[in-house]
Amino acid sequence: MDILAYPHKIEPFDHQREHLVKHWQDKSWALFWEQGTAKTKPIIDTAAALFNDNKIDGLIVVAPLGVERNWATDEITEHLPDEYAFDWLVQIFQTKRKLTKAHKRQMESLFQWRGLSVLLISYDASMTKEGKALIDRFLRHRVTMMVLDEAHNIKSPGAKRTMSLLAKGKRAKYRRILTGTPIAQGPFDVYSQIKFIDEWFWKNQGIHTYAEFKNKFGRWFTAAECRRIHGYDPGFDRLLEYQNIEQLYEMLQLLSDRHTKDDVLDLPPKLYQKRYFELTHEQRVLYKTLKDEMMVQIGDHLVTAELPIVRLLRHQQIACNYIPVGEDEPVHMISEKNPRLKLMEQIRDETYHPCIVWARFKHDVDQLMDLLGEEAVRYDGSVDYDQAERNKEAFQAGDAKWFVGTQAKGGSGLTLTQAKTMVYYSNSFKLIDRLQSEDRAHRAGMDEHPVNYIDLVASDTVDERIIDNLRNKKDIASAIQGDDWKEWI
Repeated sequence: MDILAYPHKIEPFDHQREHLVKHWQDKSWALFWEQGTAKTKPIIDTAAALFNDNKIDGLIVVAPLGVERNWATDEITEHLPDEYAFDWLVQIFQTKRKLTKAHKRQMESLFQWRGLSVLLISYDASMTKEGKALIDRFLRHRVTMMVLDEAHNIKSPGAKRTMSLLAKGKRAKYRRILTGTPIAQGPFDVYSQIKFIDEWFWKNQGIHTYAEFKNKFGRWFTAAECRRIHGYDPGFDRLLEYQNIEQLYEMLQLLSDRHTKDDVLDLPPKLYQKRYFELTHEQRVLYKTLKDEMMVQIGDHLVTAELPIVRLLRHQQIACNYIPVGEDEPVHMISEKNPRLKLMEQIRDETYHPCIVWARFKHDVDQLMDLLGEEAVRYDGSVDYDQAERNKEAFQAGDAKWFVGTQAKGGSGLTLTQAKTMVYYSNSFKLIDRLQSEDRAHRAGMDEHPVNYIDLVASDTVDERIIDNLRNKKDIASAIQGDDWKEWI
């Protein structure tokens, strides 16, 4: 295939085009691209080019829970050229549906399809009995490119997940890893990630075991030395400092490229992303019960906009793990398990630069402050004017990593140009709140960097319609009057 003639559906950025031209035929490659530098598109383009060149007929993407769905609903839909779309069959393995007949038929279709079969699966699902068996069978029957998205999820060499995916990766013809944080907690994190794409890489560099790797790039005070010098056994070796880091970077350049927002100059000022999660069983039962009661109560009768808005609020409260109540600020939690907060924990661990988090409810802010700890400052109605100003100044000065607030309080008038990421933990229904809050990081004085906007989405709930309408600059109250509002829930 003449890769220069590849029919991009969306014109690539310069770094995306360069990557595709240079690396689309490489058996192994790592994209160490910072969050928000658009690393999914070149993977989709690579898979399309390889399939068109008769080099693969299968694609597996393993991603954090919720991200795998984003590949199907947003990324592939947006970037796959129309002339290739009819050749692709995309299926998502869903743990909660894995035993249903419909889900089994969907998975079976991957093996009957004559074009490119695409299996999207989360890291957690890949460790279930059914998930493991499905990946194994897929790799036996399909010539596959296997991708680990947010590959730092396999950083621990001895973990069962790591060992399982390393074993499966050996059987894929092409392998890719994507992460903006390859050494999130230090250089030792990269060992397993690189071993996934090339099991012989470290041995070819003269490093035969993980222990040798740690000794090469770290200086240790061993337990044996402690016994000899101090007369007691601490039970473990203590890392004193990292070493030979420049040599490690030189090695990694042999099969990876690195991009940050600061060096990718043609990115647009705003980049949008959705991160999906599933409701708990308790949330789903309550959500369906409220929906059924609404249909019985309202039926097909014409109603004013106010009642649907109130109903949307109740469903949004359930999706945020609250028992729906009459006031706008719910206080009773449905369950100790909060999948929305769990997803925010993942984002916290992936984020290494200043970030704004917006939430609708005060109790959302309470939970976020507990999760983010001392690196976070608060900006909502619970802090007085003077403290709010100090918190804002601390964030802008770089003394706080997280700015957590409600759109009603902090969505207008503030300059928060320190932020490179903005997370909408939960959304207000007001378009003006969304527009104003997005612009907090895009004002005169910003340092020429793009901002990544992430919406947290509870799958198959009001979240999806709320976010789509707000992103398309539609006020929820206005949109619901002219729409079939029942479809929202």
